[in-house]
Amino acid sequence: MKRSLLAVLVVLVFMNACATQGARIERDPYYESFYEKARLIMTKEEIQIYKHLPDTKAKDEFIDEFWKKRDPFPETQENENKTEFERRIAYANRWFKENRAMGRGWDTPRGRIMLQLGEPDNRYLSDMINDPSIKGYEHWIYYYYQLELIFVDSNGFGEFKLRNWPAELLTSIDRAKFTLNLTDREAMKNAFSFETKYQDGQIVIAIPLNKIHFREVENTIQADYKISVYVYREYLKIDSPIFTKQLSYPKDRIPNEKMLEFYLPYQISKKGKYYFDVLLEDVLTASRSRNFISFKY
Repeated sequence: MKRSLLAVLVVLVFMNACATQGARIERDPYYESFYEKARLIMTKEEIQIYKHLPDTKAKDEFIDEFWKKRDPFPETQENENKTEFERRIAYANRWFKENRAMGRGWDTPRGRIMLQLGEPDNRYLSDMINDPSIKGYEHWIYYYYQLELIFVDSNGFGEFKLRNWPAELLTSIDRAKFTLNLTDREAMKNAFSFETKYQDGQIVIAIPLNKIHFREVENTIQADYKISVYVYREYLKIDSPIFTKQLSYPKDRIPNEKMLEFYLPYQISKKGKYYFDVLLEDVLTASRSRNFISFKY
């Protein structure tokens, strides 16, 4: 009886230690600081993956790859997008701090939009509004997103709230989460979307024909792609294969389908919930795009 009681106590102490360690990891200022800001540009899949990471090693790997996936020029030492994101945080902390604690300007309505969409193309400020209920007024315009936002200070304390919620705002924020270059508007315009799924042991990728850039090679037209895939099972990364694919057609038989499909073989054997984070790069133009596959096996 005493041995049984002792065994139970040992198990309880062990479980309590694990729980304490997990709580300590979750409250670690470094990981908390990263997540509360970066989640604003995370996809919903990335948020789910990060929330389920078991330890600091997994979190460190996630953070490293989070920025690696968003590096517009991997061949250089600097990650321009990470630098741009940190610049946006510093800007928001300086100009949008309102009545928040020091270093929390990014967590105001204006600061969050700044982190997600960057600085507006035009920003109009005024405190001379023919409306006694408004003490301050800001009008932001994003031409690329075709978006107009109005922030108002209703109490005179310098706290600005978003007055209008255009339907395009959520679309623009979601679109920005898949943008792999935060600063280059031309690169954003050249970005392309694609469809992807996992079926019969293959990753299926479909690209709109009008988004494919062919080059002429003798009597053929060709398009080359590099595909990086990050595979997660039960929220843990298990693989990161890299594929190359060339689409080639005779000049006299140019395809006329709306979407061109190609297939990448990838077998899975264990049951579970899977995420495939698929990064597709057009070798000719260096433009990149991204999509997720989510499924249970």
